[in-house]
Amino acid sequence: MPDEHSYLYLTDLEEARAALEKLQQETIVGLDTETYWDSSANHSRVSLIQIAPSASEVLVVDALAVDIETVRPLIESPQVRMAAHNARFDERMLAGEGLRPAAFIDTLRLARTALRLPSYGLAGVSAHLLGIELDKSFQKSNWRRRPLTRAQLQYAALDARVALQVYEELHAILSEQGKLEQALRAAAIDYKPEEPSAPRTRRRAPQVPLRPLTDEERETLLALKKWRLEKSFELHQPAYMICADRTLEHLAMERPTTLEALLLIYGLGASRVERFGAELLAVLHQAAE
Repeated sequence: MPDEHSYLYLTDLEEARAALEKLQQETIVGLDTETYWDSSANHSRVSLIQIAPSASEVLVVDALAVDIETVRPLIESPQVRMAAHNARFDERMLAGEGLRPAAFIDTLRLARTALRLPSYGLAGVSAHLLGIELDKSFQKSNWRRRPLTRAQLQYAALDARVALQVYEELHAILSEQGKLEQALRAAAIDYKPEEPSAPRTRRRAPQVPLRPLTDEERETLLALKKWRLEKSFELHQPAYMICADRTLEHLAMERPTTLEALLLIYGLGASRVERFGAELLAVLHQAAE
């Protein structure tokens, strides 16, 4: 296993193409993305794509410098499994850039099957399995600004490396438990193109089940409330007009990963999903790390 801090930052098209082509022989890699909110387009965009092979340095592809088409052969290869934590988010972000992710495995789902933990975010799982304490202070960096700092790039690369190591540990645990094949099937993320009209579909959202939140759900709720407060200041609106407390609680419980799934959350509705959906999905993804 290479040094956990080693990475290759790719901003040149030909260098990126050559480095990515070598990974076509891999059977499993770790993957993560860093994103930013594009206010002009009113949705999140991919800034970095981090890919960690088992025996060499992490590739950190600068999606603002290198044509996204460069990663298509690898991302869309059914032969190369990609282990990502809360993989549906990364799948949706890459799909939003026009890619069709083919073989994503969600280590969050594997962890929920294999372990009993108070929190299944990447930080909690990596601390339990690997003894690695992830520093999440860079999580909300401005990933659009260039140049990126060395610390930002190290942070980004480490998440992909840890995702692969977590996958390997969970693979061994689930194999020992006799649950591996079933767990891998359940953790496979199928590509599902987003319907452009989905936010406008009217559905009746269910009532929120009245039960106490788990420790992990409370952490997610705090992140959602922080986002709501920031949005309240930005829009000069009372917090309750952004999202009701009950709505945030339902989000923390259900952890939706698509715009379509957000429509089933109590109190959101089509207009809020269209306005805030991408930001809410980003907050939920960050809370799961």
